[in-house]
Amino acid sequence: MNLASKHVLVVDDNPINVELLLDLLDDNGFTQVHGISDPSHVLAHCQLQKPDLILLDIRMPVLDGYALISLLQKQFSHQMPPIIVLTAQIDDETRYRALNMGARDFITKPFNHDEVLQRIRNALSLEHRYQVRDQQAETLERMVAKRTQELNRQSRTDSITQLPNRRGLMQALREAALSASGTGLLFIALDDLDNVVRLHGYSIADQLIAHTSQQLSAHLDNIGLLGLWGGSELLVITPVSDQYELEQLATRLLSTFEQDQALGDLLLPLDARIGISWASGRFEIERLVHMAALALPHRGGNLRIQRYQETLEVQQRHRLNLQQAIRGAPQRGEMSLAFQPKISLATQQIIGAEALLRWHHPELGHISPADFIPLAEASGDILAIGEWVLEETMQQIVTWRKQGLLNEHFHIAVNVAARQLTRKDFAQKLLDRLAAYDIPERFLALEVTESGLMSDMQNARVQLAQLARMNVAVAIDDFGTGHSSLAYVKTLPFSTLKIDRAFVMDLEKNAVDRQLAVMITQLAHAVGCDVVAEGIETASQAAYLRSIGCEAAQGFYYARPLPADDFVAWCNNWAPQPMPLTTRSLFNGA
Repeated sequence: MNLASKHVLVVDDNPINVELLLDLLDDNGFTQVHGISDPSHVLAHCQLQKPDLILLDIRMPVLDGYALISLLQKQFSHQMPPIIVLTAQIDDETRYRALNMGARDFITKPFNHDEVLQRIRNALSLEHRYQVRDQQAETLERMVAKRTQELNRQSRTDSITQLPNRRGLMQALREAALSASGTGLLFIALDDLDNVVRLHGYSIADQLIAHTSQQLSAHLDNIGLLGLWGGSELLVITPVSDQYELEQLATRLLSTFEQDQALGDLLLPLDARIGISWASGRFEIERLVHMAALALPHRGGNLRIQRYQETLEVQQRHRLNLQQAIRGAPQRGEMSLAFQPKISLATQQIIGAEALLRWHHPELGHISPADFIPLAEASGDILAIGEWVLEETMQQIVTWRKQGLLNEHFHIAVNVAARQLTRKDFAQKLLDRLAAYDIPERFLALEVTESGLMSDMQNARVQLAQLARMNVAVAIDDFGTGHSSLAYVKTLPFSTLKIDRAFVMDLEKNAVDRQLAVMITQLAHAVGCDVVAEGIETASQAAYLRSIGCEAAQGFYYARPLPADDFVAWCNNWAPQPMPLTTRSLFNGA
């Protein structure tokens, strides 16, 4: 780092002071120094070439140092050059006002040459570190955005046919629903594909789907989007909402199957059935797809095309029943917590666990969080469920502490939904509850998603700041996959960044993912955070993450989420290989 090459601007209405400082800097090897005695010329100079440091006299006629700082702030905002104030006034009022406006340091008149040089070097060195950190953050943000874009593209495209997969089709349906201009769906089920698999194998079956998709696309005449909904199910999304036009389109598509499919030297029999649904305006995506799927004619019947009918409506109530069943599910004993351990990569100790919500309905059976959490968030039931999760987690902490199972370094992390976090009394109620249970704050940690933060950044910042003051650890979950800017990493009080499984699963074969993991870890450490990687499935993934300084990990490589008793038993039997535990165990006798 060559500080002497930095651009230093001296501003003082006394030309003698300017000349004195310029000579001092020149004598000590500084090569880019400028002096201005008329403060009205400063802004234009900075716009032409922004200095790395300004030495600014605070007492000047017409335009004093305070007014000049205000002009620079208005022009450059958070990119304003650092300022060292030159003043013969050393009273508290002068210092406080200058510091309040963003001044970095003071140099008093008359000048002590050694002190002046050291303060200048200190300010330039600090600013250089800030610039390096900002450049690293910008580079990381670009890499994350590029990699996330590629992951999103891959996640929305079927690798065999290069058609949109279910996720890609869902995105197109969301856009169609928002346009409210009319949408038709053709749900196509391919028959006899299982026979092709049995006779010729999966490779030929994949080629057959790709070949058939090309023929179907030719019949669409650019009036619809064809995608792969499932293994042998295709979906056509079209702006046509007239049911008779949709039937005509379905008939044209079925003409593809009037003869065997020619694939190389093979002639392969393939048939299809089509169910039709439509909406003239806005629609619920899942319901419209479900309607088309329900309209599929039964295999082996006389019909090959069928429109959705009102008589099928009763079958559409499944989603509504599920949403209604959520309300009160915790109180009815249908919900429980599972705990997935977190492991220190350096010591192999168990340092905590993530509490994960599970729902088993007496009639519907096990329901995935991916299904019921969005429903609960949409209906507002997530607030009551979130309160129940916090209560259960704290009771579990109390139980384990009474049993003497926990050491002082163990914590349980709880996922917090956006609607919980942004409630104005969330932090205070959480702290009050911890106090009521006599639980030290270090035993509980919170995990929030990037999208949750962005939903109401202002309230999120207030709540997180209050929790940080009381040493409640907060982690950013799924870091790097959200649409938000990295800027909040510098301004919000986080203690942990969690590397999303999307950047972990391909570590062994993807150099970009490895570099992203390194940069996320470096960024986290630069802002005082530690790093937890999730989705660890192999020993090599864990070894690499440990080598780059990632502190902790969780994933199926260590354990699946476990009920409380099973979690305790797992911890008691934890014996990592090849590195044995070298410090006191989490559980007595482990």
